[in-house]
Amino acid sequence: MATNTDLHKGKEILFSDGKKRTVKPLTIKSLREFMKVANNMKSGNEEGGMSDEDIDKMVSAAAIALKKADPELAADRDALEEILDLATFAEVMAAAMGNADPNS
Repeated sequence: MATNTDLHKGKEILFSDGKKRTVKPLTIKSLREFMKVANNMKSGNEEGGMSDEDIDKMVSAAAIALKKADPELAADRDALEEILDLATFAEVMAAAMGNADPNS
C-alpha cells in the first residue's frame, strides 16, 4: 500500500518559546473534534476585531491539533496561549489539515 510520506512527516513549526514541534495531519477521529471547534471560529467580528470567545476557540483548535505533537502543551491552555501567535496558529491549522503552506 502506498503512503504519502510528506503527510506522515508532518510540518515542523517553531513556536515563540523557541521549541520546534512537528504537527501532523489530524486523523479522522481528531478531525471530527477539530471541525466542531473550527467551524465556529470567525475571522473577526463586525468591528473588525476578535472577541475573547473567538480567541478561546482558536486556542481549543490549536490544542486539538497539538495533542500528538506535544500532549503536555495541548493540555495546558495558559502555556499554549503564551507561545501561540496568529502566524504560528495559521501554520498549526494548515499542518493539521494536511496543508504544509498556510497561505494556500
